[in-house]
Amino acid sequence: MNQTIGILGGMGPLATVDLAEKIILLTKVSRDQDHIPLLIYNNTRIPSRVNAIMDQQESPVVELIKTAKVLEKAGVDFIVMPCHTAHYWLEDIQKHIHTPILNMIENTVHFVKNSINGEKQILLLATSGTVKAQLYQKAFQSEDVQLAIPTKKEQKIVASAIDEVKAGYIANNQYLNELNKIIQKYEQKGISAIIGGCTEIPLLFPYIQNKK
Repeated sequence: MNQTIGILGGMGPLATVDLAEKIILLTKVSRDQDHIPLLIYNNTRIPSRVNAIMDQQESPVVELIKTAKVLEKAGVDFIVMPCHTAHYWLEDIQKHIHTPILNMIENTVHFVKNSINGEKQILLLATSGTVKAQLYQKAFQSEDVQLAIPTKKEQKIVASAIDEVKAGYIANNQYLNELNKIIQKYEQKGISAIIGGCTEIPLLFPYIQNKK
């Protein structure tokens, strides 16, 4: 692949690194020169996407556009944005640049459709902003998939677990036990798959009992 990928990162920094590592590890090569070129802007100055949606605090869109423009000017062929919640502003960002931005929400729905093997009940673990904006609820509206959304109490635990990851706590995340209890509860209700609808969630997968 000769194209250069631009990663619009910083949301959060560990999730950005996780994506870059996945791209490298999943690329079948035998030497440095065969790897896919990556340009990463780990912009930690982008305001909280969750606070903007939940509490009408400072919008991240100006900083998101600025970051995308830096990547475009650097010559990337397309942009990936490892933050589900930030996709709430994807169209606003795309209007200001010519470089295409891959839609992670749409790609996730497409992947689920082609890989669930008859499993029709899926648990969404995402930020409170993603849940409130109904990014995945709307994306799955026309699909034969039942999306389970945590209760308000459970969502607070999910959000807290995400915040812990952003602070650097993964294996020692204090909400892992409660998160696993939530998953067990939904497994008993027939859930057989999970969407890590926040890019911090996959970092917890090694410590989550069912990470399918």
